[in-house]
Amino acid sequence: MVKKTILWSAITAVFTSAVYASHVLSLTNAQEFDEAIESNQLMLINFYSNPCADCAILSPEFEKAAETLKTDNITLAEIDCSVNDDVCNRYTLLGYPAMQIFRQGRASDLYPHERTSERIITFMKRHLVPGLSLLQTQQDLEAFKKDESILAVAYLDPSDDHHIGQWKALSDRLIDDYAFGYVTDKDFATAEGITEFPSYVVYKHFDDLKNVQSGHYSSRTLDDFIKLNAVPLLETIRPDTFMDYVDANRPLVYLFSNSEEMQRDLHNVFFPLAIKYKGKFAFAHIDANEYVSQADFLALQPGQWPAMAVHNFNTGARFPFEQTNDLKDVQAIESFLNDVEQNKLEPALKSQSFRGEEDVVKVVVGNEFEKIVMDKSKDVFIEIYAPWCGHCQAMAPAWKQLGQFMEDYEGEKHGIVIAKMDGTVNDVPLSAGLQVTGYPTIKLFKADTNTIVDYNGKRTLHDFVQFLKQESSRQTFDIDLSRIHDEL
Repeated sequence: MVKKTILWSAITAVFTSAVYASHVLSLTNAQEFDEAIESNQLMLINFYSNPCADCAILSPEFEKAAETLKTDNITLAEIDCSVNDDVCNRYTLLGYPAMQIFRQGRASDLYPHERTSERIITFMKRHLVPGLSLLQTQQDLEAFKKDESILAVAYLDPSDDHHIGQWKALSDRLIDDYAFGYVTDKDFATAEGITEFPSYVVYKHFDDLKNVQSGHYSSRTLDDFIKLNAVPLLETIRPDTFMDYVDANRPLVYLFSNSEEMQRDLHNVFFPLAIKYKGKFAFAHIDANEYVSQADFLALQPGQWPAMAVHNFNTGARFPFEQTNDLKDVQAIESFLNDVEQNKLEPALKSQSFRGEEDVVKVVVGNEFEKIVMDKSKDVFIEIYAPWCGHCQAMAPAWKQLGQFMEDYEGEKHGIVIAKMDGTVNDVPLSAGLQVTGYPTIKLFKADTNTIVDYNGKRTLHDFVQFLKQESSRQTFDIDLSRIHDEL
């Protein structure tokens, strides 16, 4: 017994040493994740999955970077998305591994460079530098332009405290996404072709290399000017640039191709359109072979390339261009884009053609969502799930128990319906005012108003029933909650 105890102590010591030898903070659940991002001024989180070959290759590099950056009070953390989909689904991650900066709880830059410890260290240390730099010489400007993919510079009168303060506040808010500078020397400004104060320039490494805007503008307008010009007129979208298109706040026109020749043909047609529609739409090429799932999300049929679809990030609306149409027909393309802009088209709605067998839980499909869930004569408590979601699978027995419980207590007499919908093959219509960002999504659509009440409680029968007792519109559903356990 003593020998076994000693052996176990030795094993425990080795194991404990191995755990604490890591300089990377391992986050194992949503609570740890939320506490970490709120309590750290600056941190980089590695979202990874198992199994994932690229994730395994990154791991030792991430560890080296974490050890070095600890001296700068920068925390590196990681979370396994294969068992924490409720956390990872909050963010727009197109693949794994994905590294994202968090500053005091707010998500910002996705890491865009090669996955080496040296590059990660350089990238993170740049985010320690104060946000706004006074540029005094053209050499300062050229060096800054060389180092930064996007550089926003204000040309301001040195006595203009209002606009200097406005630019400083904007840089503080956007520093995780762009580099900022300002110039107050008139000779310097003239050498850069700037003849009016205030003027604002976005310097970049693509298209016309810079965009200029002169005059007095609100912070919101300047924010939009930077974000609009921070994306190319037409280039290939990548996981590390995806959020730039989201931030640009324009519907994105995806151009799917599966060969270089096909992409060149599309480019010749769409580059003039990207110029014409700048400010109304953003345009991007996307690899049809690599991102088949994105084509499916946009309601395009796989294997029919080239193809085009528009996604409005604000509303969630998706508009696939009819795949039998010719993508060299500029007139048809312009007519389609104009109709999208003017809200003349119905967005795509993914839906199963049938609901399958009914059980104690009402099954909903996309094209019946309005009819069933938004029926104003009833409260509808709905779970939107994914078949592959571990949390959904764990909750399934309790949700079925809830359906059975409400059937036994004649829930429909109290105006209450329990429902579920597979969110991977059915869309929520825009009219519902709900965008699904993760699974399970559990909502109560209230009678009369269709007001949506979020469910954030424990996923047990007792808690579900308690929630309905409190939130039901008719308030006629009266049940002794202590009896629930006796009836299971």
